[in-house]
Amino acid sequence: MRISIALISLISLLAPLVSLAQPDLNGVFLRGSGSQGYPMSQWSAEELPFTKAGQLQFDNNVPGKGPRQTMPALGNDPLGDANPPGLYRTLVYGRPWEFIQFDNRVVQVFEWGKHWRTIWTDDREVPDVIIAGPYWYGYSVGEWENDTLVVKTVGLDGRAWMDEWGNQVSDFALIEEHWRRVGDTLEMTITVNDPDLYREPWTSDTKIFNPQSPDTLNGELMEQIFAPIDEMEFNRRIRDPAAAGPTGQN
Repeated sequence: MRISIALISLISLLAPLVSLAQPDLNGVFLRGSGSQGYPMSQWSAEELPFTKAGQLQFDNNVPGKGPRQTMPALGNDPLGDANPPGLYRTLVYGRPWEFIQFDNRVVQVFEWGKHWRTIWTDDREVPDVIIAGPYWYGYSVGEWENDTLVVKTVGLDGRAWMDEWGNQVSDFALIEEHWRRVGDTLEMTITVNDPDLYREPWTSDTKIFNPQSPDTLNGELMEQIFAPIDEMEFNRRIRDPAAAGPTGQN
């Protein structure tokens, strides 16, 4: 009986410590599988449930990549003017990023654009109103559900594309991310709640992010900034002449 009581006491003491244990997300990661063959978004192999407004906005976006691609100079990709790529376009893009985990936050640092975002894990609520926003990288609050970091992001700037193919969300979207460590890799899905542009919430395919060893090319983040002065020169020398064709005419 004494052994049983002692065991129960020990378990009761250790239980709070077990609940505080969180998977280690630290490291540099790079997205694995691509989106070849997807019909309209790099995030999903399914067609997206657009509202009429969402379909119109999608049709008006003319990307330089994906199934609807055209010559970049003939499109209207915001990146062509060196605007920030935004959070979800950066996540689905093939450049490395780093998770840095603290007690009250997880910081995600992106090589592409040399931007970052903070995921607050200090028990704060998702705000109903973002007074200073919207933000290119949103406002994110996370909490642990067993081994999964569940992140809710609001306050996104609707001008940003969420992938390379011209999909967007509105300023009023709520996106829920699920991050889970599986062995060395990270698995992640997003669920998009945006009644302005989508008839119903939709969930992405699972994206796999592979760890990058420090002694490899992608093991340390480099500076990769889209400076307007560089983008203007690139457009003048490469993008615009390519659209003109060999005779100099469209």
